[in-house]
Amino acid sequence: MGFIADRIQRIGESATLRISAKASQLKAEGVDIIDLSIGEPDFPTPENIKNAGKKAIDTDFTKYTANDGIADLKKAIIKKLKEENGLSYGTDEIIVSSGAKNCLYNLCVAIFNKGDEAIIPAPYWVSYPEMVNLAKGTPVYLRCREENGFRLDPKDLTEAITPKTKALFLNNPCNPTGAAYGKEELEEILKICLGEGILIIADEIYEKLVYDGFRFYSIASLAPKARDITVVINGVSKSYSMTGWRIGYAAGPKDIIAAMSKVQSHNTSNACSISQKASVEALTGSQVELQKMVYQFERRRNIGLARLRGIPGISCAVPQGAFYLFPNVQTYFAKEYDGTQVRNSYGLAYYLLKRAHVAVVPGDAFGAEGFIRLSYATSEKLLEEGIRRIGEALAELKPARREKRKAVSNTITQVRNFVEMENNISLPMKEALAAESENFFTHDSYYEWNVNIGGVILQLRTNSPHLNEFWIENFYPAHLEADIEPHGIIYAVNWIAGREPRAYYSRDSNTAFFFKSAYYAQLRTIAIGMVADISQKLFNLHAVNAACFDIDGSGVLMFFPAGCGRGTHITGLLKHPRAKIVSPEVVFVRQGGTGPIADSIERKFYLPTEWVDKYPPFKPLFERSKCENVVAGKDLCENPDCAMAGECDLDRGEPLCFVGSPISRVMLDPYWIGGPDKHVKRTHLKTILIFKREDDGEVIEPLSPEQALKILEDGRPPAAEVTEKSRPFYNHFLLDTGSDQIELQKRYYKRLLEKCRTFSVNIGGAPAEKVRQAIIDTVTDQGRTVLR
Repeated sequence: MGFIADRIQRIGESATLRISAKASQLKAEGVDIIDLSIGEPDFPTPENIKNAGKKAIDTDFTKYTANDGIADLKKAIIKKLKEENGLSYGTDEIIVSSGAKNCLYNLCVAIFNKGDEAIIPAPYWVSYPEMVNLAKGTPVYLRCREENGFRLDPKDLTEAITPKTKALFLNNPCNPTGAAYGKEELEEILKICLGEGILIIADEIYEKLVYDGFRFYSIASLAPKARDITVVINGVSKSYSMTGWRIGYAAGPKDIIAAMSKVQSHNTSNACSISQKASVEALTGSQVELQKMVYQFERRRNIGLARLRGIPGISCAVPQGAFYLFPNVQTYFAKEYDGTQVRNSYGLAYYLLKRAHVAVVPGDAFGAEGFIRLSYATSEKLLEEGIRRIGEALAELKPARREKRKAVSNTITQVRNFVEMENNISLPMKEALAAESENFFTHDSYYEWNVNIGGVILQLRTNSPHLNEFWIENFYPAHLEADIEPHGIIYAVNWIAGREPRAYYSRDSNTAFFFKSAYYAQLRTIAIGMVADISQKLFNLHAVNAACFDIDGSGVLMFFPAGCGRGTHITGLLKHPRAKIVSPEVVFVRQGGTGPIADSIERKFYLPTEWVDKYPPFKPLFERSKCENVVAGKDLCENPDCAMAGECDLDRGEPLCFVGSPISRVMLDPYWIGGPDKHVKRTHLKTILIFKREDDGEVIEPLSPEQALKILEDGRPPAAEVTEKSRPFYNHFLLDTGSDQIELQKRYYKRLLEKCRTFSVNIGGAPAEKVRQAIIDTVTDQGRTVLR
């Protein structure tokens, strides 16, 4: 188990910051990059503001301040809101934070409970949904259409509201589209929110950057009660070119501001004292530089629009505020250059960075596939040159000769890890859970399917289409007569009100329950565990949690403790012409007169998709298979190396990234790997290998049956840094680990080890290629060369 919290794994790094960092890296390498990705004015902070900061330093105003802001700055904010926006606030209704982003985060933590919904119009600023997720709320996206200028349609807002809706994010003017709302449009939105009792989070950070004589209205000023349901977010970063000074502020109801202050007191405490003094000057001093900046931005907007509209196939709504252009570039999807296809906005952004040396942000990062964002917070010369390069690069794209077939079935489950399981519930509890499950199923959302797993008939009853599909894919069907009962039943109920995700197993009745999770990995584990429990009693057939290969007709079991390179060595053996895989994880072994025989009991393999890095031929096979929890967006990436590289498959426009998550899986037909030349269903076991990792020592060492039995019984992960707990016989399919079960397993493995040659394999003793050759030589009796 890692140290990183699950909620962090579910959020992504800011796409704008990541792309800007990649552009900076390329610049440092000497590439002539024009960066149109970052949302930061290129003008210097006005001199009067800088001088106020210097004065604060010279007068030693460098200590802690009040948590919610200095009195002078709060007074300046109150005055600004009164005179410019017609809003009256007291000092206890204002908080100063380290940037508007800090205000928004504090607000989300202060107001959202688990399950509360926040309506976020899309396109949206990239951090809104992640802040809601971090606060355990639920983002609800509401698409705003290009033909409507990307402004929120009140009718759509009404339809999106549910009993769980708590807040609406309203970014006016909007990043990334530049859309701004007139007074009448805001009044319609306000009327809906007042009627439904929904809090409005009014992000007005770009309020001063509006063009064509547009008049800005704060939604909080449009009705007497509007102020009671609105939190206004603003700051000095954009209007005064003070992004690095990190000052934002919020104005709203006293109780909400007090809650935000509590949150702030435990994360950043007060904003920078020096920056607060400079911000007083920004709000109360000369506004001449601001007016010059607005004039320059309007000129650049007009130039950018004209140049973009000169590129065939591109449309672009006129932004009324902010400093972004958000052109529609879908015309250039399904095209290619030099064999590389552009399939989406990430792919186009990657292509423009590599081919045109221009950094833009893909629209998908803002919840709007089909668009890209360009910032005109740069010089006219660079803006024109950047768009010229974009036009030339787009002209080089040609229609793709054919689209590669991609996975059409990738399910992202809400629960992505194993839930707690009770392994031996009583019969009365089993009866109660069965009745509860049956009562919850409805005729139009019920699936039932029987499978044959190693001779055991198991029945799944579920309301989850995903679990049903993977169940059917994974195991061989068993068509039963009506009067024949299955050996065991699993109830998988994806939702029962009031229940926590949890699993239960009744050994006495061979019945299992799996509540409020559609994570197939655990359903599969429960199923194989139940079959192992039943088959060892009925057929003297045992489930062995080990990879199994047939090498030149000789079967080999390979036990991989955690941290011993299971994926590396399984995929390595797949490359060997004489090796055929039986199963990558579990086989059922029977001990007959001719010796132990291992059978694959699964119709398809359930594999980690990250193995594609170790065995590239997997990729086209994975793309044709059913997948689970494969990363389909940067925000879902859990691989820090991949996320920071900036050149992963998603950056190139691929719809899926197979290496982005350690828990993503694929249901692969083993015969696709190479037909009967690479896969067999059964093998006669001759050799057992138990892997370990030590810094030195021989790669291959023989083990006596007694030595091997002790190692397997301990089930201890050998790697010091591995935190996974010990599992008897390395078998996570054992649902019962009581003393009777352990004794039964010991007797079974004792017989198995007496009939097979057993060796330890030290993966720390040599490179993977030499370890693999040593395995081949050992299994095929070609000599056991000692490698160091």
